[in-house]
Amino acid sequence: MASDLSPAPAGAAASQEAQWDAVRGLFMNDPGEVYLNTGSWGLLPRSAYETLVAAIRERELNPTRQHALQRERVRGARRRLAAFVGADPADLALLMNVTVAINVVVNGLPWQPGDEILASDQEYGAIDNCLHNAAARWGITVRRAKVPIPPTCPEDVVRAFEAGLTERTRLLLCSHITTGTGLIAPVRALADLAHAHGALIAIDGAHAPGMIPLDLAACGCDFYGGNCHKWLCAPQGVGFLHAAPAVQERLRHLVVGWGYSSDGATASSDGRPLIKGEPYMWGLEQWGTFSMPEQIAMGEAVRLQEEIGPERIAARGRKLAAHLRQRMAAYPWARLISPSHPDMTGSISTFLLDGFGSMKLGEALYDRYRITAPAGPQGPGHRIRVSTHIYNTFDQVDRLVAALEELHAEAARGR
Repeated sequence: MASDLSPAPAGAAASQEAQWDAVRGLFMNDPGEVYLNTGSWGLLPRSAYETLVAAIRERELNPTRQHALQRERVRGARRRLAAFVGADPADLALLMNVTVAINVVVNGLPWQPGDEILASDQEYGAIDNCLHNAAARWGITVRRAKVPIPPTCPEDVVRAFEAGLTERTRLLLCSHITTGTGLIAPVRALADLAHAHGALIAIDGAHAPGMIPLDLAACGCDFYGGNCHKWLCAPQGVGFLHAAPAVQERLRHLVVGWGYSSDGATASSDGRPLIKGEPYMWGLEQWGTFSMPEQIAMGEAVRLQEEIGPERIAARGRKLAAHLRQRMAAYPWARLISPSHPDMTGSISTFLLDGFGSMKLGEALYDRYRITAPAGPQGPGHRIRVSTHIYNTFDQVDRLVAALEELHAEAARGR
């Protein structure tokens, strides 16, 4: 398989598309449908699906004997994931998703009344709820950095956060890639800004793993939550929280179970905190019995993306997105609100659409064209978010554009 996924010679466009067709065949695609919603859930690679089903079967044949064996396989998956995102496996807690990861941070840090969290005004709704709850629970203040839609350059994001800082700011929170428009934030610059003001920084990396290359050890962030079920195409229910060793002990257990020790933490030979002789972060993930086959299959999903290559994956998604944006630019009723700056754009393209009336656009796209892309009303018009990943094709992008053109024409005729 490695030879099938190796890069084609430069200029061999047809050969490259043939290789991407081969990649597409590795995923659980429905050949009669167009799936453009990786921003919510990715499609499983067939090998990850087979790994998942096999691990479930092995577990159910003898749950007692398989428990220790599968725990060891989870450790192998953790090591693979850590290498893929540029981290030490000791610094990764495997959790259900980013919502859980950010809750572990926000509700695990010690707060004093009047402390402030500075978040962007474009965070995911579940994280907004987490922040609202924390404000009511701990007596803290949540302030918002007003980021333009779209920003023209990374400095726009940094300036928005800089303007929101106060002497009471204790934590900056920002999405690495926003769920609404796919804005890629300058996380290193934001980390430097936070630390220069004596604050910590937490990053919601829901969309980054599998869309863009990551190096968590070099990004300078104190806390980084990631999802594996989106662009990494792992089973649902697998995510992670990465914490720098120096700040791990600041996190209190959100759920107290076997990962807690009444004796407190000790330290490894390299200074990392331990609980019961194991990494501190592993203690934070122990919430009782959990399903391990999904985490085992995550390791296989990572292996496939390693084989394809993170840089090639990012480039493919951007190339498809650029094609979509070029096609949509021809229509006066479509306005791109995703950033166009090359350092801030990836595989998510969001458009505001006029002229579709009261049409249930998302339903129409699926019912009539078998195209899945989140689309719905926003203000007087509609909004559509399109995710382009390695199992998508230029033809699929063209089919979406043609469908939108046809539906818009029908709406104009009052149908």
